[in-house]
Amino acid sequence: MPRLTRAESVLRTRAALLGAAEEVFADKGFAEATLDDIADRAGFSRGAVYANFANKTELFLALLDHWLQTEIDSRPRLNDSSHTAQQDIDALAGHGGNRFADSKRFLLLIEFRLYALRHPEVAERLRDYDRASTDWFAAVIEQVAAASQIPLPAPVRQIALLVLALEHGIATLAHTDPDRVPHEAFLDSLTLLNRALSALARVDPPTGILGWGNPPVYEADQANEDAPNG
Repeated sequence: MPRLTRAESVLRTRAALLGAAEEVFADKGFAEATLDDIADRAGFSRGAVYANFANKTELFLALLDHWLQTEIDSRPRLNDSSHTAQQDIDALAGHGGNRFADSKRFLLLIEFRLYALRHPEVAERLRDYDRASTDWFAAVIEQVAAASQIPLPAPVRQIALLVLALEHGIATLAHTDPDRVPHEAFLDSLTLLNRALSALARVDPPTGILGWGNPPVYEADQANEDAPNG
């Protein structure tokens, strides 16, 4: 077997640490897990962990990024012009219903989100993860709309934010009341959203994401508009 280059060795060590971190975090939770636990599980020294990650928070954030990239890479490509938007939604069936169907992974994310709310410097980093998720959804929505020749009746990022909120909210309900709320309810909600957006797209002119007037202006956007130039 050819000897690994230094870059390949670093990547293999990092991948092993992320795999071990996922197992340890799942077993103990974010608060109780330690870097020593993760190093032991991976078969490395504590120094190997610090050579790749500054602290436990950085390691967990790297794990979140890894999860998101894996999800992006594993999802079917949704820009086939021969497909309708509904066919693209149906193609997601069999993938667990949503990204958070795994209870251990979802609990970890909720635990870390609560931790971030109490630590503003961590919240800023988690914000980047959420924005990356929203950007991914926005890109997919644009691809599907272009392939299906559906004009979007609202800004794509507002629609993406709505999809992200639906995914998180339905995952929470599905984990607390699985008998009444299956994880596949997220796909049902996408179907309803697709029908609503398709109907709104036929209205001339578009009347906003809910058909109740112009799209909403959030406080941060309004503040930017009101700020003096220069």
